[in-house]
Amino acid sequence: MDADLGITLALAAIAFLGSFVYGVTGFGSGLIAIPLASIFLEMRFVLAVFALVDCVNAVRVTLSRPRAVVREEVVRLVPACIAGVAIGALLILALPAWILMLALGIFVLAYALYSLLVSRAMPVIGMNWAWPAGLSGGIASAMFGAGGPPYAIYLSMRPHGKEETRATMAVTSLVSIFTRVVAFSLAGMFSSGAVWKTAIAVIPASLVALWLADRVHGVLSREAVIRAIRILLCVAGATLVIRAAGSA
Repeated sequence: MDADLGITLALAAIAFLGSFVYGVTGFGSGLIAIPLASIFLEMRFVLAVFALVDCVNAVRVTLSRPRAVVREEVVRLVPACIAGVAIGALLILALPAWILMLALGIFVLAYALYSLLVSRAMPVIGMNWAWPAGLSGGIASAMFGAGGPPYAIYLSMRPHGKEETRATMAVTSLVSIFTRVVAFSLAGMFSSGAVWKTAIAVIPASLVALWLADRVHGVLSREAVIRAIRILLCVAGATLVIRAAGSA
């Protein structure tokens, strides 16, 4: 499948939007890009293209502020995420994916609405919550490619600055994305030259969006970034519920 010039430009605009959101909040690119891009091309092609774009995004954000990564969080989140991916792969064989997708969607949506509408100052939680956050994020990533919300919830309730939150979230997303890329490779989804050509064509728009997001992120307060994350969590939760309903 080859994307013509018009579709490629549309994908570049979508990549720009998704990457900008990712650059500001540290997650959410796929929640924006995948549904929009699937309007123009079949889902398998879109997933492969944006897996490559997401890899570039995650590496770029991680490398832009390597000292901002909170290593104490990473040493808990990453192993838990890897374990969660393995569990998720087993659950795919044992349970319908829509059941867990619905459960995660309802939880994420309820948390986001509560944090936005009921409580202005959410409590600070302990670092040991990284284990269930990483585990659930890995399971969600393996089963339906939406590992970001559990990480975002956890890190937004930790006493870190906005740079630390974004950089640490980027590291966890790298693990999820790498796992997805390996799975897609084994499934032969990168065997088409059109996938690589399309990804290479839209990645410059993604990099420009990340450059712009860096500047926007720099002028926002931590509270504004956390609020943006909570709004995006509302979108993520609603998207998961809708996807689950469509898959039931």
